[in-house]
Amino acid sequence: MAKRVRAVDPWKLKKWYSVISPRIWDEKEVGSTAASDEKLLYGRVLQVPASFLTGSVGHAQYILKFRIVQVVGSEARTIFEGYELDNAFIKRLTRRHSSKIEVVFDVKTRDDHVLHVKAITWTAVHVSRNQATAIRKIMQQMIEERAQKFGADELMKEFVIGDFTRKIADEASKIAPIRRVEVAKVRVLQRPEKQDAEKITAAEAAA
Repeated sequence: MAKRVRAVDPWKLKKWYSVISPRIWDEKEVGSTAASDEKLLYGRVLQVPASFLTGSVGHAQYILKFRIVQVVGSEARTIFEGYELDNAFIKRLTRRHSSKIEVVFDVKTRDDHVLHVKAITWTAVHVSRNQATAIRKIMQQMIEERAQKFGADELMKEFVIGDFTRKIADEASKIAPIRRVEVAKVRVLQRPEKQDAEKITAAEAAA
C-alpha cells in the first residue's frame, strides 16, 4: 500500500513582514504582508487610509499608496506612490444644482518628481462655462506654484492634511461660491534617475 504524503500548507512556508511607511509619514507600521521569498515583496503596493497614520477620522477618505522597495530583516520599507480620494466620498459631495469642476494635469516638483494630479472644486451653485474655466485655471496655477516650493512627498502630504485646498477655495470664491476643493488624486509618474538608482542599489544590497 502506497504511503500517504501530507500536503504542506503553503502559508506555513511563508514569512510575515511588517510594512513600514516612509520617513515623511514617520516610519510607522501600516500593515503586514507574507512571502515565501523576500524578493517577491518588491513592488507590492499597500493601500492605507490616511486616518490610520494621522489618528484623525477626518482623513479617512484619503487612501494612501505605499510601494515596497527594500526589505531589512522582517521589515518591508516603502516609498510614497500617491493617494486618491475615496469614490463614495466624491459622490457624497456631488449634488444637483451645483457644479463639479475637474482639472487633470502633470506637474514637476522642486525635487524633480513628475506627478499626475486631479483636482476638483465643488461649487454651491451652478456656474457658467467661463466661470468653470477660470476656476480650473486657479486650481492648476496654485498647485504648480506650490510644487515649485515642495518635494513630491511633502507636497502630497500637504494635500492630504494641510490647509492648501482651503487657500484654493478662498481664491476660487472670487469667481463663484465654493463648497469644497480637493486634490482628489495624485500619482508619481516619474522619479529622478539618481533616486531610482539609489533605491535599486539599496534593494539589491538587501536581497
